[in-house]
Amino acid sequence: MYDSNVLEKFSKIPVFSLSDVNQIISNREYTKKFLKRMCEEEKIKKIKKNKYTLYKDDFLISNFLLRPSYISSASALSYYKLITQIPNEVFCATTKKSLKINKINFFHTNYFFGYKEEVYENFKVLIAEPEKAIIDSFSIIPISIFEEAIEEINEARMVELLRKIKKSSITKRVGYLMEKNGYDIYDKLNDLINYKYLRLDPLLKNKGEKNKKWGVIENT
Repeated sequence: MYDSNVLEKFSKIPVFSLSDVNQIISNREYTKKFLKRMCEEEKIKKIKKNKYTLYKDDFLISNFLLRPSYISSASALSYYKLITQIPNEVFCATTKKSLKINKINFFHTNYFFGYKEEVYENFKVLIAEPEKAIIDSFSIIPISIFEEAIEEINEARMVELLRKIKKSSITKRVGYLMEKNGYDIYDKLNDLINYKYLRLDPLLKNKGEKNKKWGVIENT
């Protein structure tokens, strides 16, 4: 008797909880049995303990599964059609601890800014700006996946973000890749750089030529 009410109400919410459904049914034990049956009938999907959805799109539900968070890295860059490789997982930045829920990867960031609201499948979701998605990608995915996106970035916005973050390691990696892709960027960033060598791609081995100008080991 509750099926239609639940399906109608929660079609408007990408992620809902046992407690949300319990507000309709008013009996917690019956609510648990009800949700179990609905999952078995494949009318709803259980994401994790006490979390459910009517949707199969991980990109959509990710932003609502853990708050605060925003979609970033390869997921955001693919959304903007700035990379050719389509990720089979979703990447989201959060101020909370890193964790993975099914195919949704939440990674911790100390720089929770540089995102905007977008309408996706009639819902408002938070997605990183292209420049911030690139910054977030280091140590999350290989540079080879996202480097092509650098050709299309807003140079002024990237400089603005790097100056706000004020972290030499990020500045050196981004600056090197921007210069490699045709940007005249060194003089705009050199005051943020220290010259302790670090790996250009943090996910790859510490092997390669040393680039003295940017202080990176070219290991890509």
